[in-house]
Amino acid sequence: MLLTPHILTGVAIIILVQNPILGLIFILLSHYFLDLFPQTEYTIKTIRTGQWSRSLPDFLKIFLDILFGLTVVFFMTGLSPLILAAAAMALFPDILTLLHCIFPTNRLLKKHMKIHIAINAVCENKKIPGVLGIVSQVIIIIIAIYFLR
Repeated sequence: MLLTPHILTGVAIIILVQNPILGLIFILLSHYFLDLFPQTEYTIKTIRTGQWSRSLPDFLKIFLDILFGLTVVFFMTGLSPLILAAAAMALFPDILTLLHCIFPTNRLLKKHMKIHIAINAVCENKKIPGVLGIVSQVIIIIIAIYFLR
């Protein structure tokens, strides 16, 4: 899934849940829940394969995705430390995935990667039109923005 829906969902959760600790836990779980839905992603093959000298375009995609999500959040809610913590927690599973690309022999990161791949594969293993992956993310963004208002 793109990172923007994760960020917007995480910030919506932290705003709706009055307890910050509970909210951060729900945000972490929401990442895996959202990954169950059909999704379309941009490729980051150079990062996944450790081709660091050629990975600048992939890192740029990630940066722009995060920047877009944070810009929407900024204009809707502002950027407090709790909002930034929510956005970071929403991306934490993907941060662990990135760390696995950098440290592929780390056992804990390997275990997380297996779980994360299994969750993402729920819809990938079914024949789903690519447009459905885009539509599902747009719907998630719209719902999150609704709750951010």
